[in-house]
Amino acid sequence: MTTPIQRLAEQALALQHAGRIDEAAELFRQVLELDPRHPQAHFTLGIIAHQAGHLGAAIQHFQIAASRAKKHPQIFQLLGISLMHAGDLDEAQSALQKAVALAPRMAELHAQLGEVYRLKRKPVMARASFEKALKLDPEHGHALIGLGHLEVSLGNIDASYGFYEHAVAVDSEAPTAYQRLAFHRSHKTRPAFLDDIEARLAATPGPGPEDAAALNWSAAKIYGDLGDVPHAVDHFRAARATHYDPFDMGAHRERMAFLREVFTPDFFAERESLAADDSDKPVFIFGMPRSGTTLVEQIIARHSHVTAGGELTYFRRVQDDLGLKRQPSPALEERLRSLDAGDYRRIARGYLKELDQIDRRARRVTDKMPHNFEMLWLMRLIFPKATFIHTLRSPADICISLLTHAMSKAHNYARDERTVGEYVLEYARLVSHWEKVLPQPPHSLIYEKLVHAQEEESRRLVDLCGLDWEEACLAFYEGDTPVNTFSDVQVRKPMFRSSIGRWRRYQDHLQELFSALGPLAPEEMRAPGFEDTLADDLPPFPDILPANDAPRPAMSVEYSPAK
Repeated sequence: MTTPIQRLAEQALALQHAGRIDEAAELFRQVLELDPRHPQAHFTLGIIAHQAGHLGAAIQHFQIAASRAKKHPQIFQLLGISLMHAGDLDEAQSALQKAVALAPRMAELHAQLGEVYRLKRKPVMARASFEKALKLDPEHGHALIGLGHLEVSLGNIDASYGFYEHAVAVDSEAPTAYQRLAFHRSHKTRPAFLDDIEARLAATPGPGPEDAAALNWSAAKIYGDLGDVPHAVDHFRAARATHYDPFDMGAHRERMAFLREVFTPDFFAERESLAADDSDKPVFIFGMPRSGTTLVEQIIARHSHVTAGGELTYFRRVQDDLGLKRQPSPALEERLRSLDAGDYRRIARGYLKELDQIDRRARRVTDKMPHNFEMLWLMRLIFPKATFIHTLRSPADICISLLTHAMSKAHNYARDERTVGEYVLEYARLVSHWEKVLPQPPHSLIYEKLVHAQEEESRRLVDLCGLDWEEACLAFYEGDTPVNTFSDVQVRKPMFRSSIGRWRRYQDHLQELFSALGPLAPEEMRAPGFEDTLADDLPPFPDILPANDAPRPAMSVEYSPAK
C-alpha cells in the first residue's frame, strides 16, 4: 500500500514529466514538509534550482539527496556539475569520482570529470578522463570539445582544431565546436562552415537556446572578421539575448553603495592590526574582465619564483558565505562589523591552504580573479604584505570585448550595451572608493601602456612582487601554465596592438553604451553639451591610444551618476 507521501511524490513526478515544472516543484515542497529528507524531492528541486542559476540551493538539495540515495550516479553527477559551476572544484571532483565509480561505463561522467581536472590545471588526468570517455563512445561530443579546450589551455592551438572538426563531422556538440573554430582563427575569407551555421539558425524548428547562442556567437565573430559590422552586431545581440538572463542593475547599485557606506577609513583603522597575516605569498591581480588580468598573470608567472594560480574562487565563496551577494540589510552590516580576529585568521588560513595546494614551495602565487575588486576590503585587511595589482583598460574597449565574447552566464551584466556600460561605471566608483579608504591603495597597471612599453611595464610588475628581473618574463606567451580563461588564445601570442581602440569598428552601433559610460566614454563620443559636474573621483582610465603612437597621459575624470 502506498503512503500519502509516496502518492504525493508520484503526482509531483508525473507533473515534472509532463513539463509542468512549477506545479511539480510546489508538490515536492509539500513532500518535504512531510519528509524533510525525501531524496526524490530534493533531487528534483535541485535540478530546478540549478536550471534557475541558484547554485547554492541546488548543491544543498543534491547533497541531501546523495546522503539518502547513495547508489544513484545521477545525483552525484549533478552535485558535481553544480559544485564545478560554483567554483568548488575539489568537492566537484569528489562527487564526480563517486558517480564514475557507480557507473564506470557512462562516457558522460568521464568527460565531466575530465572538465573538472582541466579547470584544476591537471592536464594529464584531464586527458585520461576525456580519452576514457571516447573509448566508451568515440563520437562523444563533450569529450571531443574537452580535449580541444585542453589543447588550447596548453597552448597547442593547432592541435585543438582536429577535435573540434571531429565533433562537427559526427554532429555532436557541433554548435560549440563551431564557436571555438570561429574564435580561434582570424577569418580573411568566408569559411565554408558559415553556410551550415546560417542554415542551422534558419531551420524550423530552430536550435535550442544554448545551441542558438553558440551559433550566433560563431556567425558574429566571422562577420566581424570579414568587416560586415551590421551582420556581426545583429548576431552578437542575438547571442547575448539568448545566452544571458536579464541583469538587475538596481540591486547591483544597491550592493555597491552598501560597500561604499560600510567600509570607511574608520572601519579599517579599527581593524588593521586585528586582522593582519604576515604572509606575502599572494599576488592579487584584479579589474574588470577583459582588462588584461590574464596577460599580467602570464608575465609574472614566467618568473622562476612564481606559480600561476589562475582565477581562484576562494574570496567569491567567502563573499557568498558572508551574505554579500544578497540584498544589503542592517543585519548584514552588523555581521561584517562583528567579524573578530579569529574570523579573520580562519579566512586567511583557508586561503593560504589553497595557495599551498597549488604550490607549497613557490615564493609567490598569483590569483587573477577579476571580480575580487569587490572583496578588496577583506583581502587588504588580512594580507597587508601581499601584492595588489589593478588592471585598467579603456572602458570602451573593455565593454566591446565583453559584448563580443561569450562569457559565463554569471556575467549577465554584459547582456546589452546599456547594462555593461552602467556596470563598468559602478565598478569604477567602487575601485575609486578603495583608492581613498584602504590603508594601502593597490598598484595600477594600464593595459595600453603595457602594450606600448612591454619591457618597462613588465619590469615594474616583477619589481612590485619583490622579485629580481628575469628575461623570461618578456616571453610570457611561451609559458607552459594551463590557461582556462577567455584569453586562452591571445596569451599564447606575442604582444599585439590590434585590440586597442577596437570599439571604433562598432562605434555606429554603440550610442547606448557611450551614454551609459558617461565620462568614461571616449571623449569624442560623449553627447553634445556633456558636462561632468558631479563630485566623485574615478580612477585614471586611459583614453583610447592610437595603436602605433606612444602612450599619452592617462585621462582623469570626475563623475557620480544620479541615484
